[in-house]
Amino acid sequence: MTLTNHQKGILLAFAGVMLLTPDSLLIRLITIDTWSLLFYRSLIPGIFLLLCLIAYARKNFFKFFFNAGKLGLLNSIFIVGSNIFFILALQNTNVANALVMVSLVPLIAAIISFIFLRERLDFFTNAAIFLCLLAVIFIFYDSIGSGRILGDIFGILTAVSVASSLVVIRSAADKNFIPSYVMGKLITAVISSMLLTSFVIGGVDLSYIFLMIFTVGFSFILITFAPRFISASEVGLFFLLETALGPIWVWWFIDEIPTQNTIIGAIFIVFIIFIHSIYMVKKSDG
Repeated sequence: MTLTNHQKGILLAFAGVMLLTPDSLLIRLITIDTWSLLFYRSLIPGIFLLLCLIAYARKNFFKFFFNAGKLGLLNSIFIVGSNIFFILALQNTNVANALVMVSLVPLIAAIISFIFLRERLDFFTNAAIFLCLLAVIFIFYDSIGSGRILGDIFGILTAVSVASSLVVIRSAADKNFIPSYVMGKLITAVISSMLLTSFVIGGVDLSYIFLMIFTVGFSFILITFAPRFISASEVGLFFLLETALGPIWVWWFIDEIPTQNTIIGAIFIVFIIFIHSIYMVKKSDG
């Protein structure tokens, strides 16, 4: 059976985000400090993927690695931002709140595409953005005084970084942005190495880090390929899977339960974005 480009994009995005869903649980299970976690979470998957690229490209490695040019460097910057902001979000709020903010990726991607790619925002998209903004304010209100507001803000910044990366990739669908993702991982490792207090890591923590080769390594390779076939906002739709499944993983294994306001806000945001994304898919199909 031959898949259409649209079907390929959907399959890549779905598989990538499904691999990503246990990532929040692994972060919660690891006991080292924030910057040590960020260092190893970036270094080990980054080196593994770099070795894969070297084996794939061989003599043409440097040409292959820098093929995306300035856009590749820009994408690396957004990858660095998403890596740092996501860890800081999870360290300063609960998993559910952080992932609710990340679920805004498709709408933020639509806004960024409108600004930089001149992709028009219709009335339905504007309405969805406004309604989700109200839900985010509702969740923020619940976080005031509870010490979670900073984490919620970092969650928003994570969504902005991921959405920006998807738009960059979408703007040059003919280029391979996998090397820029690897570069972003390695740059993050360098930055975090300057801030961590110790390089010591226990065996159990290290085993969780190696699992991140799949959750933040292979997953984002698949997600990075997806915008070559479907829009950035469509790819962002699949981050709703992480919003839905991520807190379930955490609740199941370590009994972290989100607040009532977060649950209400999350259901509202997921519903709005789901309806909007279905509308956009049908619209693009004609």
